[in-house]
Amino acid sequence: MSLITHQSGEGRFRSRPNGQTESFRFRLLLLGLMFVAAVVQAGTNVCEICGGTLGTEAFILQDKVTMGKVQVCRKCAMSTSTCFFCGLPAKKNTTELSDGRIICERDSANAVLTKEEGLRICRDTRQALSRLFSASMVFPEKNVSVAMVDRVNLQELFRYPGNDYTCPNVWGYFRCETNKATQRLEISLLMGLPLQSFRATCAHEYGHAWLTDNLPAARKKNISKDAQEGFCELIAYLLMDAENEESQKQVIKQNNYTRGQIHLLIEAEQRYRINEVIRWMMYGKDDKLSADDPNRIRNIQLPSVTQATRPRVLSSPVQEEPRTLTLKAIFWRPDKPVALINDQSFRPRQEAEMRLNGTNASVRCLEIKKDTVRILIVGSGEEKELRLDR
Repeated sequence: MSLITHQSGEGRFRSRPNGQTESFRFRLLLLGLMFVAAVVQAGTNVCEICGGTLGTEAFILQDKVTMGKVQVCRKCAMSTSTCFFCGLPAKKNTTELSDGRIICERDSANAVLTKEEGLRICRDTRQALSRLFSASMVFPEKNVSVAMVDRVNLQELFRYPGNDYTCPNVWGYFRCETNKATQRLEISLLMGLPLQSFRATCAHEYGHAWLTDNLPAARKKNISKDAQEGFCELIAYLLMDAENEESQKQVIKQNNYTRGQIHLLIEAEQRYRINEVIRWMMYGKDDKLSADDPNRIRNIQLPSVTQATRPRVLSSPVQEEPRTLTLKAIFWRPDKPVALINDQSFRPRQEAEMRLNGTNASVRCLEIKKDTVRILIVGSGEEKELRLDR
């Protein structure tokens, strides 16, 4: 059975059945649409869940992790014991969490199941974000608290929103509380998520933390929630892109709760680079991006020198155009390495336009090693080797 995936409201939102009764009703509804009656060919008359014989009928369910089709028997199809993440019947060697969620044997092997593991991965994710956006953004750390929670506690948080901004999310939660001049940023993350979904959710919530720390007060009033959520999804998308997590990128792009802002922001980042996106987020005249005129991302209103601004806005200034190419980081995987040059990520044989010393330069990545990258300046034909600054 395919569980509907969507996003709504504020935060990264994917709907899931609420309890076993809803799951059973939801399954019955979809089974009515997805029932397949057929004589099963010899050699395929086996349920892919329990291994039993299908007989003369099969039910086709969709695996929400692999997006593939799975052929199951009637008994498995009618089961109310389903995996929280893939949505398939969970029969043996399952993991049951304290809040009643069940995770199948396959998905539990890649799930974040303990508080210690979750906090470690969250720290690693923030460090990865800092490396990836080192030329453009400084993600807050000292005034941020992170907690690992189960679904019951996460839903309880929704009942008591923060004073300034709340990002409710069935997978994560962000809240800002202000006491006089001090801000406290709280991130809560759901245990039991697959690793890359957990990292993407963590990156999204750190996007909210950055916005809270850096958007001028006037901009907070006129920018739409869709644009804010789209920007946070963009942060998660770019991290997944740097780590070659194509399936998670597709999950982000397929979610519709930003009402198209994520797609426009991805296009804007590819066309104008992240610094232009940041400038628009902080000083844009429009409340959200429009598909009719993408160039309006450059329609900004910078504050005058006499305008009172919060010091926090200056904690992550928009950088001037670089004069040289600098290798900032290498995300090393022998089969799919990624290099971060200035604020642009590259894979081997990838080419991109970059602003360099006041002009556009076309740069092609020729080779990525563990500590060096060989590039070609296309216009001049000049080859260079960039080395990590240890």
